[in-house]
Amino acid sequence: MGKDIILQTENLKKYFRIRRGQEVKAVDGVSLQVERGKTLGLVGESGCGKSTLGRTLIRIYDPTDGKILLNGKDITGKSTRAFRQELARSIQMIFQDPYACLNPRMTVSDLIAEGWDLNKAIHLSAAERKEKVLELLRIVGLNEEHANRFPHEFSGGQRQRIGIARALSMAPELIICDEPISALDVSIQAQVMNLLLNLQQEKQLSYIFIAHDLSMVRYISDTVAVMYLGSLMEYAPNNELYEHPQHPYTKALFSAIPVANPRQEKQRKRIELQGEIPSPIHAPKGCKFCTRCAYAKPVCFEQPPALKECAPGHMVACHAVNG
Repeated sequence: MGKDIILQTENLKKYFRIRRGQEVKAVDGVSLQVERGKTLGLVGESGCGKSTLGRTLIRIYDPTDGKILLNGKDITGKSTRAFRQELARSIQMIFQDPYACLNPRMTVSDLIAEGWDLNKAIHLSAAERKEKVLELLRIVGLNEEHANRFPHEFSGGQRQRIGIARALSMAPELIICDEPISALDVSIQAQVMNLLLNLQQEKQLSYIFIAHDLSMVRYISDTVAVMYLGSLMEYAPNNELYEHPQHPYTKALFSAIPVANPRQEKQRKRIELQGEIPSPIHAPKGCKFCTRCAYAKPVCFEQPPALKECAPGHMVACHAVNG
């Protein structure tokens, strides 16, 4: 029996044109899959294209090239108002900053109901609208009295819960979580993570979880993809990737994960990468990691490595591993 794939990308690219005809290759040929009811974790350094990929998948940005398939249907066509309204019922996004994404002039009730108010296909009476808003507030752990308050009256964790309620309002199949906990206190992070996991089990949601916190990604994800300068370096099931990383960049990234045991932490050797991250405008011709890799061979500077399977379900783009 094959996997039930809800979202798939094929050689997806998103380039931004800047001065004098130059381009920033923010997402450069990404191919991945998200299984229904599962979580895909997306990790990498700042500026590697994680958030741009998420925004391209939900069609905030139009793709430069490649395909996005949702339930087998190509959604990379022209973005019209009707198309966006239909797409909003399948994919939603939880943004990184829980305050910037909420209109400060709207009450929580209006913020949660905004999707219904804008979508002509949804018809709710005032009583039904209020009932659904209160139900969503209850689901995310807020009270009825919060409905008529404004965003500035809440803490960061509460605002993120409002953001989650907004995403759930359209009953989507897939939610893209763009660093949903990075702006929160550590004690609140665990609450929001557990809320996301409980919602996934109750509603059979699929997630794309974008984060810097590698320990948190391991906690929530079923599959993990590692990005560097707009490209996928490695892609594998959670335990397989964390226990047997193959790409030199993944190994360096994972060596930075702190260990709770002080003795073990003292004995661990961190892999320190040399050099600076190349400009996404002038990325290396071959492997994008070649300028910082201790194992780089001449072929690495000339030819981009293909993403190949090195173990069942474990894909890696590296000449040293696949050669």
